Formats: sequence, structure tokens, C-alpha cells
Amino acid sequence: MHSAVQRWMDRDNAVYAWNSWFSGGGGLRVAADPHRRLMYLRQSMLNEATHALRRNGRTPRVALYVCTRSSAQEAEEQFARLRAVAVRRAMRVGAEFTDGHGPSAVEQRMGLLKALDQVRQGFVDGILCPDFEHISPDLDEYERVLRTTAQRRWFVALGSPEATVGL
Repeated sequence: MHSAVQRWMDRDNAVYAWNSWFSGGGGLRVAADPHRRLMYLRQSMLNEATHALRRNGRTPRVALYVCTRSSAQEAEEQFARLRAVAVRRAMRVGAEFTDGHGPSAVEQRMGLLKALDQVRQGFVDGILCPDFEHISPDLDEYERVLRTTAQRRWFVALGSPEATVGL
């Protein structure tokens, strides 16, 4: 009798362990995708800011920002795409800023700093970039920029979301 009960309990525990592991409970832990987490953070601050503006009868105004390693023609192509995104999202473009070098620390990019200064001064409500890497390819630095803008009730909008796989 004891062996039959033991086998039943072992089988039950094995099924529980498998279901727990498979559903993300116990067992192996899988870290959350940081891109998806940052996407939800950015989207929530974007939605909150734009809904508040629209409730007050205002059209959200954005500064376009592009960081490009290549020609001015590529920057203009990206600006054209961003203008189309702004029109689709019923946003008004206030200014355009670019940095012509590769990724570097946020504090060293004059175009991005000028775009954020436009937001700080109230000329625009947020910035619109092609993707998160234009702000920073370093996820910690990108998150810092997101949290800083969220604290001030500004927003960051992207032409392409941080995570598109599985959405």
C-alpha cells in the first residue's frame, strides 16, 4: 500500500513541477524581456500624456529626433517617415533635431539635448524617434531617459516599438 501511495504522490508532484515550470511558476525562472517591459512603460506614459492633452482640447506636439551614422539624406528619409507617423497619430511636429554620429552617451548628444530642451521649455510635449536605439542602445540609459520624461509628464513616442515579436 505504501508503495502505491508513494508512486501516486511522486506522479502528482512530477505533474505539478512540470505545470509549474511550464507556466512560469516554480522551477526554472525566465527573466522578463526588458524590451517588452520598456515598451509598456513608454506606451503607458505616452497614452497618459496624450489623453490628458486631448481631454484639454490640445493636439500633442512633438520634436522629431534622429541619430544617424550616415548621410543627411538618410536623416531626411527618417524625418519624412516620422512626419508620416505624426500625421497618422494626429500629432503636430514642432521641430526636428539630429545627431550625425553614432550612439554615444545621452549627455554628449546635442541634438537630443536640444529636443529635450524644447520639451522642457513647453514648445513641444514629447519627442518622436524612429526606434529606441536613437535615444540609446543601452537599455539602462534608455530606461533612465524614459523615467525622467515620465516624471515630468512628457512622453517619448517611437515609430517602431521596442518589442514586436509575439505582440
